[in-house]
Amino acid sequence: MSAALDVPATARVRLVEPAAATDPELAALFRRIEEQFGGVPNLFKALAHRPAILRATLDKVAATMHEGTVDRQLKEMMAVVVADARGCAYCVGAHAMALRRLGVPEETIALLAGDLAQSALPPAWIEVLEVSRAAARDVHGITYARFARLRARGFEDAALVELASVMDLFMSLSFFLDLLKVPLDE
Repeated sequence: MSAALDVPATARVRLVEPAAATDPELAALFRRIEEQFGGVPNLFKALAHRPAILRATLDKVAATMHEGTVDRQLKEMMAVVVADARGCAYCVGAHAMALRRLGVPEETIALLAGDLAQSALPPAWIEVLEVSRAAARDVHGITYARFARLRARGFEDAALVELASVMDLFMSLSFFLDLLKVPLDE
């Protein structure tokens, strides 16, 4: 991936460990995260300084990534493509791991940073991923013609909103993670 890999080991904010959560609301949020993710990723440890923002982020992640009609693998691929275009090593690494857990081959994951036409992905997915990459680089450059191609590939309004929400989520998270230099989980 082309994302910068020189993320320092220390974040610009202290990462709140679940064992240090004395606030009952924060402790409950950490339990929810552990149940959903099998642990507490550093992203959420950084957000834990503001439990209301952490809760809102968790809700948005759940609604965007775990609900809807767009395939979860495509959403995770979009996360990698957007993060790569934005230079967010954390998101690239975290969502490449998610793709591996979903059974996506390494060769496919590696192609997400390159020429998507070389992949065996469905043409509709390639179109979505190319739009995701372009939007992450210059949202104002996305034309009505590109949306017409997505519609021609079977994406109606609800799916287009879902796709745009995935792009938005990872543009926002990549900004947050990079600004605060949150290190990728080991």
